[in-house]
Amino acid sequence: MASTQVDTTCAGKFYKHQPLDVKKHQIRLLKLRNPPEHTMDHRLVTFDFESAPSYVALSYTWGEERPTGSVRIDGKRFEIRTNLLNFLRTYETHEYLWIDQICIDQSNPEERSHQCTPSTQQAALDFNNGVLSYPKHGRRDNGSSDDKKTFNRPTLALLHNSYFDQLWIVQELMLSKNVCILVEGNFWVSWESLSKKNEQLRDEIREMLPSTSWMVDAQYYRFIFAGHTPVSVTYYITLNVGKFCDKKCEDPRDKVYGLMALVQPSSQVEVDSAKSAHQVFLDTLMLMISEYWCMTPATPHNGYQVFRVTWTFEEAVKSSLSLARAIMGFTDLETFGLRSFVECIWERVLRDEDTAQSTGLKVDAETHCITSVDSEPETHQLSRNERLAETCDRWWYEFEGNRYYHDCREWSGKAKFYEYTASY
Repeated sequence: MASTQVDTTCAGKFYKHQPLDVKKHQIRLLKLRNPPEHTMDHRLVTFDFESAPSYVALSYTWGEERPTGSVRIDGKRFEIRTNLLNFLRTYETHEYLWIDQICIDQSNPEERSHQCTPSTQQAALDFNNGVLSYPKHGRRDNGSSDDKKTFNRPTLALLHNSYFDQLWIVQELMLSKNVCILVEGNFWVSWESLSKKNEQLRDEIREMLPSTSWMVDAQYYRFIFAGHTPVSVTYYITLNVGKFCDKKCEDPRDKVYGLMALVQPSSQVEVDSAKSAHQVFLDTLMLMISEYWCMTPATPHNGYQVFRVTWTFEEAVKSSLSLARAIMGFTDLETFGLRSFVECIWERVLRDEDTAQSTGLKVDAETHCITSVDSEPETHQLSRNERLAETCDRWWYEFEGNRYYHDCREWSGKAKFYEYTASY
């Protein structure tokens, strides 16, 4: 049964969320009320998720913390950021809305963490009426204009909006079958029409905005060819981090965590706020290695061979190095031993794959050659990077009973010549 409890028990002038029942899977939904006088007094209603009414999720950028504005929820004042306030002032609907800034108690870390787990995010976005995309109008973070007049094509102006730079919008858009974008002038653009324009301007858009162009295509093909493709391209962590780790987010660990609702369960990195960025990178690298052994052979499938999900060894290496730069902020990977570490790992994987194929051995995700990756301090050598020196001075991986080490220092030659080993 749905719980139609309206949160009206809060005291004082400011609205306070009432706790969700931790024994149930519950969700809060916003019911807009925009009367002629525009007092914006809305209702926030709690439902058991299994019997909640249909609703639409809002995908948008939060924007700066200050200044803020306020709306009224169940007669109480509730502060929100300016971009969301502008949306609520203009948007009218009889449908329920799910808006993270309002429907999640942002002052409750435990609830925030639970609402950001992959299963919860998929539930919030897979089974609703769709997603409304609300790009912020104005200027990008680098000071360039988002005004479509600065571009010779309106589609480029839209995709160049800073909204599409944000990492969290990727899964919000990718998990919904129906996406509509509200652009300046209260004009709606369907994702299907955006995808068609992206196809027409493919070369130009991919040169300027490669990851955004790939996202537009992937969202469309995720559903249009669902009956012909064994699995979606977004089910794999290797492809996701490789394509989207350049997107912006406040916490670098979200370069991985923010994509987990997209990938298959066996490829999901457990969200753990206690882990450092470099440990999240190592966890992800191990899953990428496992995925490499699980790829489906590119055999024809009802005439749709082109949509079979595979990737090359070179793409796996590139995704690993791109994530290393993005999640740890290192522009010079050679200085910190990461390039040699990553390249040597994938060289072992490729060599093991060649051996398995030539001898007819069966090698899978459980028996692949790299059994562990990690990092450890080494007191006799200090890292040149103070952030890294606090937690790690060398990286290592295990292969056939040995640990192979890569120090965090600047190399002067080929990386593999500086790998050293120790039995354990």
